[in-house]
Amino acid sequence: MQQLFWKIYGAILFCILGVLTTSYFTYEAANNYRYKLHLQEIMQGTNHLLSVGVDRQPTENKKKWLSLSSSLMDIPIYIKLYSDIDPDLKVEIREIKSQPTDDVKFALYHYLKSSNSWLMMELDEYSEQIAKATAFLLLNELGSTASSKRQEKFDTLVEIFSYPIYRSAQQNLNLDIQQIEALKRGETVVEWTKQFGRTTAMNVYAPWGKTNDILVLDGIKMFDPYPVNIIASFIIISLLLIATSIMFIVGNLTRQLHSLQEKVDAISPEDNKQKSTIVSTNAINQLNEKIFAMANRIEKLLNEKAYMIRAVSHDLRTPIAKIHFRLEALTMIVGEDNTALQGCKDDLKQLNVLIDELLTYEKLVQTPTVNFSDIQLSKLIKKQIDSSLILHPEIAINILDSTNGEFYIEGHKGLLLRLFDNILNNASRYAKSKIRVSIEQESQQLSITIDDDGTGLDKNTIDHLFEPFFRTDSSRNSELGGYGMGLAIVKQIAKQHNVKITVANNEWYGASFVLHFPIKTTNIQMKRK
Repeated sequence: MQQLFWKIYGAILFCILGVLTTSYFTYEAANNYRYKLHLQEIMQGTNHLLSVGVDRQPTENKKKWLSLSSSLMDIPIYIKLYSDIDPDLKVEIREIKSQPTDDVKFALYHYLKSSNSWLMMELDEYSEQIAKATAFLLLNELGSTASSKRQEKFDTLVEIFSYPIYRSAQQNLNLDIQQIEALKRGETVVEWTKQFGRTTAMNVYAPWGKTNDILVLDGIKMFDPYPVNIIASFIIISLLLIATSIMFIVGNLTRQLHSLQEKVDAISPEDNKQKSTIVSTNAINQLNEKIFAMANRIEKLLNEKAYMIRAVSHDLRTPIAKIHFRLEALTMIVGEDNTALQGCKDDLKQLNVLIDELLTYEKLVQTPTVNFSDIQLSKLIKKQIDSSLILHPEIAINILDSTNGEFYIEGHKGLLLRLFDNILNNASRYAKSKIRVSIEQESQQLSITIDDDGTGLDKNTIDHLFEPFFRTDSSRNSELGGYGMGLAIVKQIAKQHNVKITVANNEWYGASFVLHFPIKTTNIQMKRK
């Protein structure tokens, strides 16, 4: 049993480790993808300034200009023919690995229309040097534009950037003395914005030519990865809670299996059960073997019970026959009118009926399948009704047959006659004056309903009507007696014929037995044709 526990719990822990591993790689992949998008977005304006600057330079100066830009940004920049990249993309970023350290870097491509080539930059992060170089390139681009068109050019360039860029008077900015002095010296100033001790954004200030205005690159956001500590802690705590809950569930399951094994052992003792040749430490296999042994034991007990019932019933025939013979001899002496003697004969007759019913019921239980033939059911039940009218002439039986005898079923004629005889006999005994038999076709079933106008049935006992020897204290059962075997025999015959029986009270406040017989498929097909 402990082995089962550790196998299940080990499998659960393996799944948890799998979830953690998958979560880690998913986290890394998500952050990597987000970082690529971040670089592509934040470098969009810078790429444009570089490509415009390259296109403006004569062929002999392109390399020199790129070398200067590369030095300003502190990243490799060069022109490359890259036919695999679709020019319609305009900008694309790809992941590369730097040699020999295999550190992850990113190659950012920008399409150059003039030379049908690609401007390529290799970088791993957006740095302070890139931000300063961006301000320089922007001012340089404006400087190469006629003064009358600079504002229009500036407004156009600003729209390309993913962060705010504007021109501002120095006094409108909240700068300290050191920053102001640096700007007066013509230097570009970088200011970092922090929140909760972590850098979140970068502000860049550059002097606007010989004026007192300042070029502001405002709020260049730094990449903010998903907080690995919080996510990891949440996942671990969640998995631990799941593991703890499953541990209790598996432990409870293990205890229940152990208890079930003990109960099975109690039903099928060790000295009676069939020994298994398979040695297994698996709790499920052990339980399966115990249930198999218990089934063998139960089957043996049922066979012993059937044999005992048949033996006792047959052995009772002889003393009953002797008693009947002696009663006939006494009748010759004391006469036919002796009530005590007549009572003894009636008791013997009932005892014979009980023995016949016991043998019939046991035979039906031990013989689940019988040989079937085609039977016209409406004709068979009408025949049984005629027999019932002879025994109970005071009861009127009305037949309502909407099928006109068109349908056949597969069944055993003798057993079905016994089934209808028991039900009609039951209805006749309790009916006040009438019985109604209705025969109808419902889809692929033939429905036969037998109603009587008797005292009806107690709803609490309907489910027990077909149990052997079941008798209630209701007026339906107590006045006319019976041994409770008739309906039990009906149930066994119905089971052999795959017949469903439902019982309820009808509009006359009497009992209603409904039998649903499966119709032969050939009958339905012939009728449809």
